[in-house]
Amino acid sequence: MSIKGKVLIVILSTSLGSLLLLSLAVLVSIFNIRGTTLSYSDNLGEVAARESQKSLETQLQQQMINFARDKASLVNEKFRIMENQTLMVAEIASHIYTYKERYRPKPIDYLQPGQEGSMIPYLMTAPGVSFSAIREEAALAANVTDILRQVVVVDIGLTESYIGGETGYTIVAGKNSFAVNETNFDVRNRSWYSGARENDGLFWSDVFTDALGRGAGISCAMPFYDSSSGTKILKGVAGSGALLTEVDQIINSSTIGRTGYGFLLDDRGRVIISPRERALHDRDPNRTIGEDYLHSDNPELRELAERMINRREGIMELQIAGEDMFVAYSPLKVIDFSMGMAMSVEEVTAPSRTIRQKIIGLTGEVVARINQSFLIILLIIAGVIILAVGIALSVALRLSRSLTDPIVNLCKGAEIIGAGDLNYQLEVNSQDEIGTLAGTFNQMIRDIKTINGEKERINGELTAAADIQNSMLPRIFPRFSKRRELALYAKMTPAKEVGGDFYDFFYLDREETHIACIIADVSGKGVPAALFMVIAKTLLKIHLLSCIDPAEALETVNKLLCEDNPQGMFVTVFLCTFDLGTGKMTYANGGHNPPLLSPSGEPYQFMKLEKGVPLGMFGDSRYRYCEMDLQIGDRLYLYTDGVNEAMNNEGDQFGNDRFLEKANVFRDLPAEEFDGAIRRELALFTQGAEQSDDITTLVIAYEGKHIDGSRTNP
Repeated sequence: MSIKGKVLIVILSTSLGSLLLLSLAVLVSIFNIRGTTLSYSDNLGEVAARESQKSLETQLQQQMINFARDKASLVNEKFRIMENQTLMVAEIASHIYTYKERYRPKPIDYLQPGQEGSMIPYLMTAPGVSFSAIREEAALAANVTDILRQVVVVDIGLTESYIGGETGYTIVAGKNSFAVNETNFDVRNRSWYSGARENDGLFWSDVFTDALGRGAGISCAMPFYDSSSGTKILKGVAGSGALLTEVDQIINSSTIGRTGYGFLLDDRGRVIISPRERALHDRDPNRTIGEDYLHSDNPELRELAERMINRREGIMELQIAGEDMFVAYSPLKVIDFSMGMAMSVEEVTAPSRTIRQKIIGLTGEVVARINQSFLIILLIIAGVIILAVGIALSVALRLSRSLTDPIVNLCKGAEIIGAGDLNYQLEVNSQDEIGTLAGTFNQMIRDIKTINGEKERINGELTAAADIQNSMLPRIFPRFSKRRELALYAKMTPAKEVGGDFYDFFYLDREETHIACIIADVSGKGVPAALFMVIAKTLLKIHLLSCIDPAEALETVNKLLCEDNPQGMFVTVFLCTFDLGTGKMTYANGGHNPPLLSPSGEPYQFMKLEKGVPLGMFGDSRYRYCEMDLQIGDRLYLYTDGVNEAMNNEGDQFGNDRFLEKANVFRDLPAEEFDGAIRRELALFTQGAEQSDDITTLVIAYEGKHIDGSRTNP
């Protein structure tokens, strides 16, 4: 069969097959879109209903908070007026005493102890205080009666306005035309008087039962002084008394909803005003203090009381008398009371539930319309598919002729290039996509040649870098030909061409009596870690040679690394030095893994040492100097986390426990054989998994031998 026939067959079969597959895919997609749309519509309706419900409930709750705040502001204003009037009376009384020469004695009706009368304002004295003894002071203080009477008249909420003197007199102006002076009445023993005197300032009394049975009342008091001598001398206390009737009316004049009501809580968590307490007071007129929320058996009421006592504003859902309620609360500013507005949860959530049902109903209507629209779309798609089949047949005939020659040339060229001749260039003169493909193919071959050359150059440079890095690490063991006290073996296997791990060991003095050993792990891998490794290794060696103290060397190098470290790299270091004459080892740790220690051939254990901070992180880091005396046969195994954190193909780590177990299995082997055994165990565990981190190890065995082979006694 000719190429044209083959192309025609291919085009027709491909076109028709593709069209059929496309049609199937479109139909599947349509049904998936339909299912997704319906699902999203249902979800959207559910979300809209839920969010609408939540939003409406939030609005209603905010309205409750605003309502509580407004009520608190109105009640607060009543108490503020009472406070201001009390302060005004105290200020005028202080002025009268301080500037007594400006005031003339003023007569006032005296109500003797046990006497009843209708004189208002009137003067009373405490038991044991005669009127003649305080006559002159009372005549002076009587100048305050006009303001007392005015205060009571102006503020219809006040029941009395009064002052009491330290000498035992009381001047009272009130709305009640009937007065009685109790035989045991001493103003100085009244709670409002003693509270203001002890507080040396404004004082609000507890809520009390009015003496005339008019309901719950409260007093506000303020001391007044004689400052004529330049020193404040307490002369008495001014006070105002009011019933809570008006406050009750403000709180319950309007409520939210059918079940809403207001209440007032004092600074001890006790209910002062509420509809329930009003009903209890009607049955028991002597009852002024309601339920104690702060000490209630209901933990939710206790929490509510604590919030209100702490003068917070907000809303809380809780159960009151077995009913779920929302309670909004807001503090008063003048007095340590808090306003509360309660409303049943059922009433708050009822409107939102209605809206939710409406949204769900609308969602059902939308779903029905979506189903109808998708049916119409399916009919349209069926017609388009039939039309597309006819067009595909016509186009296939034309394409088979125009594509044959360029395709043949393209195939021949591709075979030549596929055989490895990257110098061959395709020659296709077609001006369509095949010609573009040929040009792109030619450019791709040129790019491959360029990339291969660049890759070879980079690989050569990385190989050179790896050789340089390896040359910086000691590789001849034993390194110290004149000393045999220490047997050393070390090895570094990078995860990439170059790594960030390193080890080092060198003499610290010309006499070759002290040796330093280092193992370190730079954060990251590759070229950046290798460069940072060179800097850290060089600095550590330089500063150890000038200062044998390992902790001091770590601190100095850490500061230098932190001074110019824009990449934020760091290095963990374990550094130790050995006195070959005594076997004394000094060491310091900079965030590195604890080495394994085998005392005199005994089982390996992880050394207990402080973790420390890696170098390069914080310039002010401090490192602890430690030391220990080595015994003959002691062995240290230093390593980086490429050992204990090596992972297999399942993502499991080699782990500290397995590491310690394997070390003890091979602990009697010589240094190099011991290290090789551990590395073989790592290879068996990882099972060919890609090495995730550099692996570096250093074995240090203390033999305690001199040049002649004799044993030392460290």
